[in-house]
Parts: sequence; C-alpha cells; structure tokens
Amino acid sequence: MEGNSVVITTIVIYLIGLLIVGFIVSRKIKGSEDYLAGGRNMPLWLVTATLFATWWCGGTVLGGSGAAYHGGFHAVIYDPYGAGLTLVLAGLFLMKIVHDAKVNTLAQFFSCRYGEWAARYSGIVMVPTYALWSAVQMVAMGKIFEVVLGWDYVVAILVGAAIILVYTTLGGIMAVAWTDVFQIALVLIGLIIIFPLAINLAGGWSSVVAATPPTHFDFFPASGSSFSYWLWWWGALLGVGLGTLAGPDLYQRAIVARTGKIASIASVTSGVGYWTLGLIPVYMGFVGIALVSQGVLDAGVIAADSEKIILLVSKIVLHPIPAGIFIASLMGAVMSSGDSAVFATAAVMGNDLVKPAYEKYSNKKLTDQGLVFVTRLCVLAFTIISLIIGLSWPVMYDLLIIGFQLLFHMLFFPLILGVYWKHANSTGAVWGMSVGLVIAMVWLISSGTFYPEPEWLWTLGPGIFAGIVMIVVSLATAKKNPPQPLRATDGSILKFADLAEEKKAS
Repeated sequence: MEGNSVVITTIVIYLIGLLIVGFIVSRKIKGSEDYLAGGRNMPLWLVTATLFATWWCGGTVLGGSGAAYHGGFHAVIYDPYGAGLTLVLAGLFLMKIVHDAKVNTLAQFFSCRYGEWAARYSGIVMVPTYALWSAVQMVAMGKIFEVVLGWDYVVAILVGAAIILVYTTLGGIMAVAWTDVFQIALVLIGLIIIFPLAINLAGGWSSVVAATPPTHFDFFPASGSSFSYWLWWWGALLGVGLGTLAGPDLYQRAIVARTGKIASIASVTSGVGYWTLGLIPVYMGFVGIALVSQGVLDAGVIAADSEKIILLVSKIVLHPIPAGIFIASLMGAVMSSGDSAVFATAAVMGNDLVKPAYEKYSNKKLTDQGLVFVTRLCVLAFTIISLIIGLSWPVMYDLLIIGFQLLFHMLFFPLILGVYWKHANSTGAVWGMSVGLVIAMVWLISSGTFYPEPEWLWTLGPGIFAGIVMIVVSLATAKKNPPQPLRATDGSILKFADLAEEKKAS
C-alpha cells in the first residue's frame, strides 16, 4: 500500500506540473499568432523535442510491445518504422515549404494551392480521421492507470483527458511544446530504467533470444518469401510512412519553427531517433515472451491483452519511486501525443471550418481573440469526440494503423501533388480526397475488419487509385479550373510562378 502511495504521489506531482506549465504559458498568449503558431520562433532543440514527443505515443510503447510479442518485427513495420519514415520524408521534402507558407494549420496550407473550399474540405476529412489517433492516447491512459494503480478504466481515461484539456486549452501550441520537453525527458529516463531491469528479470539477453522464435528478429521478409508477402511488407511500411505525411500535428511543428531549415532538420533528427529508440518496445515484447515461458507473467493475462506487458513488468522490477517515474514517463508519452493531436485538429476546426462559416453566415469578421476563443471551444469538442471513440474501441494498435491509413487514402496525393506537380488543381484535389474516402469506407464496412484482405492492397490501393483520379480530373478540368501557383498567406509565390504569368497572359 505504501509503495502504491509513492507511485500515485509521483504521478500526481507530474500532472500538477503539467497544469502549472499550462497556466504559466497562458499568460504569454497575446493572440492567435501565439496560440496557434507559438510566435513562429521556436529553436531547433525545442522543435525536435516536441516533434519526437508527438510521434512517441502510447501506441508506440504499449501497442508496439504487444504487437511484437505476437509477430516480431514484421508486426511493427507500421509503427515505429513506417511512422519514423514519415518524419524523415517530411523533413527532406515538406517541412520547409509549409513553414514558408506562414499558415496556421495544414488545412490552411491546402488553401495556398487549391483555395478556401478545398482547404475546408481537407479539414472536414482530417477531423474524424485524427480523432482515431487521439483516441489511441485516451486508451493508453486508461490502461496505464487500470493496470498499475487499479483505477477504473473509464475514470482513468476521463482524468487523463481532463488534464490534457486544461493545459492545452489554456496555452495552445506553446503549452503543448513546453510540456513535451518535460514529457520526452521522462520518457527517456523511464526507458533507461526499465529496459535493463526487464532483461535481467528474464535471465539475460541470451534467455530472451532463446525463448523468442527466430523469425521474430527478421526485419525484412525471409529469402524465398512470396511476392504477395513482399507486397504486404512494402504496403505496411509505406501505408503509414506515406499516410502520416498528411498529419496536421506534424506540420504544426513546421509552423512554430523559427526557420524552415530548423523545421526540416528537426523532423529528420526526430525520425532517426524514433527508429532507434523504437527498438526498445519491440525488444520488450520479446522479453515478455521469455517471461511468459518462465511463468513470471501469466500467459492468460498476456493472451487477453499483450499491450499490458510493459506495465506488468514495471510492477515487478521497479521500486516505488522509480516506478512512479516510469509510469509518469508513459503518461508523458501518451499525453505528448494526445495534446498534439487534440490541438492540431482543434486548430483546423477553429481556423478552417468554424471561422469561415461564422464569417459567411454572420457577415462579420472573426476577431483575433475570437479565433482564440473558438479554437479553445474546439479543443473541448474534439477531446469529447476522442473520448467517445476510445471508450468504444480499446485496441490501440488497430486505431493507430487505421487512422494513419485513412490519411494516406484521402490526403497524401493532394498534399504531395500540390507541392510537386504543376498541373494539380482544386477540382482534382477534392475528387482525390472524396474517392479515397469512399473506397476506404466501403471496403472497411463490407469487410467488417480493420485489416481487409489482401492487406497490402487495402493499405496502398485506395490511396493510389485516389491519386490517379486526382491526376486525371486535374488534367480534364484544367481549362475550366486552371491550376494556381503555390502562395504563402502574404501573397508571395513559393512555387509555380509561371502559372501566374499564364493567367495574366490569358
């Protein structure tokens, strides 16, 4: 009982600290430029920390270890390896130009190439899709408190969501970024503490290797694997790796960076770090195999929910104070992703959906402080939506993967072609988003599963077909709807300046 009290006290101190940060930062918020874009002045170390913390989530730690327990490296190709690929690719090809566009949200970036109507449409499809990603963090919070502290699952989710809601509502992206710094520090400390102790509990690394099926250690498909299996492997890697390139929370970090170069370097650095540290949850899954074979962990409990491996191990190997630090680190991983998903999507709702609707129907311009207020209301609304999903579907890895794949099906090609293909237009972009959404939803509903077969075709097919539709429609409607140059919000042309000249000539 005394040990449990120490753990609870440590976690309570940590949660109070997050609230204090939110209150302090909220006093520095002068307007929407601070609330939505953090003053556009964050240095490299802060952007890197908040970006890594955003990606390193409950699904990565708890979901990844559970998936690795059953299927080894091939079961976690989606995340961390596909998700880490996103950060590297974004840093190389997209972060700088999003920064230079001087937008507040990713949906607003779509307006820089396609106009306001396409931007609003992209926002509409972003919100429910990213609710799945946010729900993953709610589920993770519930499992952490349920296993370690014995709290009721529903109460745990509500408490965790309330903490995120308070400091995110108060401080906006500035509060999210600064709490991410503390959270990622705790994550690293927690992993350093738990990993060697878990290996020692299993009798050393040699015992872990001996208990783990050899195929679990294979990263690439084995020689002689069928062509269809290679297709699945590439689909798993690219479905998430390309799909999350359209994630709104990713580009919120480009928006807050001091320069485009800082945004790019931070993204690549975070991706490489994510691949490297992502090995730890995978290997913890292998440790779980050894501990089950030795009778240290209950095989029935793990079979019922393998995502609890790390939590159960922590109860065995850690004394109360380090246990409290470790559990706080898991909370940090969850909350750093949860607050980012909530805020980035709420920013889209407020800036790109509610604001234009209000101005259209009221015939009045929304003030700067009004936009801050509206976005805060959207933070509340989106948190409630995520809670409902998390309470309805408590399997983290499923929610994680389906959210990423839907982003690929709907938004990948409109984003990439908008930046790198001169002939992309708004009609093609909207058709691409719509076709990707319809195919994906019909396929999911008709199959009755989050993993339709063949899985590689489901992972890549709807998105690629949507991209083809976008290209065809853009070319077919070019005369009626000429493609526009990519402009920053101040009107300066970032790419395809010749399109502006062609418009003048016509």
